Amino acid sequence: MRRKRTGLWNLFATGAVALACCASLATAADSMSISQELDVNYLYVGGARTRGAGLNVGQVDENSADVRYVVSPQLTKDVLLRVGLEWQRFSFGVPGNQPVPTVLQQVSAVLGFDYAFADQWLMRVEVQPGVYGDFHSVRWDDVDAPLILGAVYLKDADLQWFFGLRLDARSQYPVLPAAGVRWKFSDQWTLDFMLPNPRLEFDFNGGLQFYAGAGIDSGTFRVNSNFGTSHGLPALDNEVLDYLEIRLGAGATWKITPTITLDIGTGWMPYRSWDFHNADIVFRSHNAPYGQISCRARF
Repeated sequence: MRRKRTGLWNLFATGAVALACCASLATAADSMSISQELDVNYLYVGGARTRGAGLNVGQVDENSADVRYVVSPQLTKDVLLRVGLEWQRFSFGVPGNQPVPTVLQQVSAVLGFDYAFADQWLMRVEVQPGVYGDFHSVRWDDVDAPLILGAVYLKDADLQWFFGLRLDARSQYPVLPAAGVRWKFSDQWTLDFMLPNPRLEFDFNGGLQFYAGAGIDSGTFRVNSNFGTSHGLPALDNEVLDYLEIRLGAGATWKITPTITLDIGTGWMPYRSWDFHNADIVFRSHNAPYGQISCRARF
């Protein structure tokens, strides 16, 4: 691959379309034929006051984890194939028998490609077929395949633009557009305004970076066929829900080696929701502290 386009491949590491894609593309230098990426993330959110459907659910805390591994063989000088797996799990401490899922989970494949169709443009197409549900029982109804379409325009070494779409027929919003920018406006400061983790970054030195910004987790899941009945709301049996979580915080990124990066952050979760949109029932959480640690490897 021409080295001029290597920087383009890496831009997808800073953001995907607006929902939940923490994925990145490893560097594919001229001498490499296969690159790999591994992302591991853990998050804890303290107890947050939760209400919905006329119920006071109480304080709900959260443990979540996400592991993603992708291999990218270089097919031609302009095309990288993407093949991998992702596991994501949200575990909620719900008091009593309240009708909020205690687990939402995703196990999916990652299938797609990146294509550099011009000197300053890169396109990504990625589909994630898998199981998205509460895993009380795994059924065909739990299978989904969200599609991500994205493009990056490299204006120059300091300014890049990102455009994308996420398509999921089961979601309340089946088509979600997104746009963002990464602008290095001084030697030490970078505005990385790309979802799902827009942030302002300060490079302390070559291996340590501080940041402040936001984080978004989201996804579409289906609960089991007896979920509503067992919690006193039969309308929620076998229903689809859109999950959304917004966080504000700050942290530090440490480049341990040229290929391994550790990220530690903390802050405040102002809003979280479980939206059973077909049943017109929404549960919402507000205001809780969080802590997060993640590790990224590119080799």
